[in-house]
Amino acid sequence: MPKLLLLLLAVTSFACGSTIEPGHRGLLFNPRDGGLQHNVLEPGRHYTGFYGRLDDFDVTYTTRQEEMNTVSQEGLRLVVHVSAIFRPVVSELYELDTEIGPLYYEEVIGPEFRSAARGVFARHSYMDIAKQNEAIENEIETDLRRRTAGKHVEITSVTLEGVSYAPEIAKAIQDKLVGEQDTARQKVLLDNDALRRKLELEHEAEREKLKAESELREATRRVEVAKAQAELDRLRAATEGEIKVTRATADAKEMTLLATAKAAMKKAEAQALTPLMVMMRAYEALGQLGQNGATVYLGDFSHVPAFLFPKVPGFSPAFDPGKGSAPEGKHK
Repeated sequence: MPKLLLLLLAVTSFACGSTIEPGHRGLLFNPRDGGLQHNVLEPGRHYTGFYGRLDDFDVTYTTRQEEMNTVSQEGLRLVVHVSAIFRPVVSELYELDTEIGPLYYEEVIGPEFRSAARGVFARHSYMDIAKQNEAIENEIETDLRRRTAGKHVEITSVTLEGVSYAPEIAKAIQDKLVGEQDTARQKVLLDNDALRRKLELEHEAEREKLKAESELREATRRVEVAKAQAELDRLRAATEGEIKVTRATADAKEMTLLATAKAAMKKAEAQALTPLMVMMRAYEALGQLGQNGATVYLGDFSHVPAFLFPKVPGFSPAFDPGKGSAPEGKHK
């Protein structure tokens, strides 16, 4: 009997309970126990009793897309696809359930979302819509948050999925975009050409600068070489002048020495010429005259030059010219 009772209680408990899945939260409502409870129940199995229930809320981020017919600033009709990402505020589930209920998107977020989107699109031209998606998304998100403030929901972001234009508008936009692309392409080409020309000019200027620097270095080198050559020529000329002066000085000294030597020789010869050598030279001269068939008349020996008969110590001449007589048999 006790086992059967426990089994019945387990079956009854399972039949009177509910499960909250991961990513969800719940609120217990029991009309016999004070109605809706404030405590937020975590994922798991929870007992509700025979009369109770669990109000389940998905607290993960949810995306809902809206397709809306609206108009642009110019009054052109547009079909836009806009999505909102949202979730309930977990700590405010009791207020959300009591004030709005589980269908809070249909009751609050959806209407406010569509109204905010139409208002933003009506403030922009169709060209702005084609080019300023992010700005339009931010405007719708800001307006939607303002509208749902205090409604116990969190708006994460708004995305513009697509815009459909009337065929003639789409063709005009396409033509305009193609024209803008062509203009941008031409601008890029012109910018590239200008940049290429600028680079060429810079390279040419750099080449001219390098050439000028090279020519300046060459001119400087030539000046330095010319200076060095002039200094070398000056040194060579100075050396040659010194050599000439040295040579002239040596020649002068040589001539002086030769003249001194000749003078000394003549002096020596003069000192070595004795009276006997003079007499012998005189006889040699007379002999030379006699060989040529000349006749010599001496006449009075007193007039014969004394140098022909010098007085030699130890030698007595045959006649003495000073006495005016000649040896016998020696006149002619």
